[in-house]
Formats: sequence, structure tokens, C-alpha cells
Amino acid sequence: MADNLIRGFDISTVSSSLTMFCPKCGKGEQTSDTYCRNCGEFLADFSNKFSLINKVLGVNTPEKQVNVNLAINLVTSIISFLLLVFLNGYFDGRYTRTQESAPPIIYLIYLFLGMVAVWQFLSFIINLNLKSKLSGRKSGRISTDLSANENTISSAEAKEFLPPADVENIVPASATENTTKILNKVSRK
Repeated sequence: MADNLIRGFDISTVSSSLTMFCPKCGKGEQTSDTYCRNCGEFLADFSNKFSLINKVLGVNTPEKQVNVNLAINLVTSIISFLLLVFLNGYFDGRYTRTQESAPPIIYLIYLFLGMVAVWQFLSFIINLNLKSKLSGRKSGRISTDLSANENTISSAEAKEFLPPADVENIVPASATENTTKILNKVSRK
């Protein structure tokens, strides 16, 4: 037990889910609930209930997540707007028939539904923009403005302006990086 203690933390309980292999390309040393650094596949952690929902929906790439967000934003925007119109029509019709005005809370509901509809519509527009950027990235259509700029320099010219690489003072990757986040606290006697 003493061998597994480091500064009061029990390292024998360190989860093996810290790093994983990508199921699509096999690239190792990946963190769960992120995207593969090699192929872009979403690396789901099935012990997390939200990842399970993403896996059930088939959302495993950024493009699919944007598509799901587009659908959710559009549907909620339309439903909020339709509820706003329905409530307004109902209480206007009621006022016409009975001269009874709507309760004051209804006006707050009008405001809330209007804000939800506008917010979700704006999110829909933003996700459309993101989808076009992601599809441009996939097909290679995104071009940088550097190639069209006259002030750009070639890589050979850039080497003149950059200092030489300091290969003597390279810091190796730490074997214990990010491990203290998941250590269990051990009580001291």
C-alpha cells in the first residue's frame, strides 16, 4: 500500500481510461470524450451517460454533431414560434368573445417564447456557418489568404528570420501529466 501512495494520494485506483486507442484508426494515447487527433473520430467514454447518448444517436464526428444541433435548433425555434402564435391567437380570440384580457403572466410567456425562438434561430444560423466551414475543411476548399498575399515569404526565407532550434534543451513529455486529476485522496492517520 505504501508503494501506491504519492503525497497522500492512492495511485492504485488510477483509471485506465485516461488514455485509449481510437477504434477507427488505432492511434494510441488518446483521451476519452475528445476527438481522435489522427482521424477525427469521437472517442466516447461509455461510463459517462452523455457519451452513451451521443453513441446511441450516432454522433461521433463534428459534422454529425453540427447536424444534430441544426435539427434541434430549427425544431425548437419553430415550436417556440408556433406556441407564441397559438397563445396569442387564443387569448386574442378569448378577448374578442368575452372581453376578458389575458392574465399578466401570459405576456411574460410571450416574451420568453419569443426570446427562445430568436435564440434558437440565431444558433441555427451560427451552426449553418460552422457546417459550411467543416464541409470546406473536409473537401479542402478552405484556402488561406496567405497564398494570395504579396507579402508572404517562402519557408526558406522564413528560416532566415527564425532563431535556430534549441535541440539541447528539449523537455520530454511527462509520464504523469494529468494523472493527479483522478487520484483518490487517502486519509492520513
